[in-house]
Amino acid sequence: MSHTHHVRPLRRCATLAVAAALGAVALVGCGSQDDSATGTGDLLMVSEVRSLTNPYEAAWVEGSKAYAESVGVDLKVIVYGGDSQNALSQLQSVLATGKKVLLNINPNTSADTPAIVRAVQNSGGCAVTQWSKPADLHPWDVGDGWASYVSYDGVKEGADTGDVLGASIGGQGGVIAIQGLLANDISKTRYQGFTEGIARHPGVVVLDNQPADFDRNKAYTTTQTLLNKYGDKVNGIWAATDSMALGALQAVREKGKAGQIKVASAADATPEGLEAIEAGEMVSTYTTDPYFNGAMGLAICHQVATGQLKVSDLSRLQREFYVDQTLITNDNAARYLERPTDQEIVDSVRDPFSRIVGPIDPDSLSNEE
Repeated sequence: MSHTHHVRPLRRCATLAVAAALGAVALVGCGSQDDSATGTGDLLMVSEVRSLTNPYEAAWVEGSKAYAESVGVDLKVIVYGGDSQNALSQLQSVLATGKKVLLNINPNTSADTPAIVRAVQNSGGCAVTQWSKPADLHPWDVGDGWASYVSYDGVKEGADTGDVLGASIGGQGGVIAIQGLLANDISKTRYQGFTEGIARHPGVVVLDNQPADFDRNKAYTTTQTLLNKYGDKVNGIWAATDSMALGALQAVREKGKAGQIKVASAADATPEGLEAIEAGEMVSTYTTDPYFNGAMGLAICHQVATGQLKVSDLSRLQREFYVDQTLITNDNAARYLERPTDQEIVDSVRDPFSRIVGPIDPDSLSNEE
């Protein structure tokens, strides 16, 4: 499913929200402007996500819209429903239009990335991918069409939140873990980190771990099953994202044990997750700032397309990097509850490399040309 958003600078007109499959929301632009006057008529921004029912990805798209509007380039949002073939086929349809595509995408799995970036490379477009790629494939292996790969230290997210969960139950008891997609890099690294973090509490036993594919409803039913299986042995639940943690929390509430069974999320800092932390029903999450992420990939490609950046001049650190992130607990949850303004989102990506905290593969820097 895809939606095109005709966005213009300083637009001041109403938008129509249309409910669509997967909970997607299409914003129908109003007003008109001659693209030839802005020099953007041959450009099309594409923001591609699994689902708009996932609060992180919905916020990512909001960031994409804010940036596209600020530079006066049309935006197409593709919602691929967790279907890898659908993600590629919809992208290929857009590439076939002849527009110069500026793509910001969260691929479904690492195995999807090569076909996606090569399709963009062959079309003369520009892609920034986030979260997942094969470990042995780098942007400079493909070409200037794959400007950057951006990720987040999932091991640290998992370790810190696993540690918080272990401490919240006094370092004793049983916990269950809810993973995302088993073939997804960030899911694997977060779970690896969780095992390291929970190991800091030798009195804690991991009773079970199950995948829930980043899906809230699946996390809910999985948690129901595990709570019925292990009963009072469950003192805590760790989940790889807020959406899955909130699904687990729903099952905990139905057992009448909200606040007693501690629930930790490793990522996303959604408003509902932050409210649950403030209410004492969750103990952690991590923010990777989805508004920034949704805008940042488009900003890199737009600066390339308009000549402000030249991919061949970028360092390897600028082409493959970790972005800053923050652990959230009850101590600091309140400050992250307010949504940034569109202008704040745009300002945050004027330098899209401003939040680099380090290389994903330090060895790759030794090959800097």
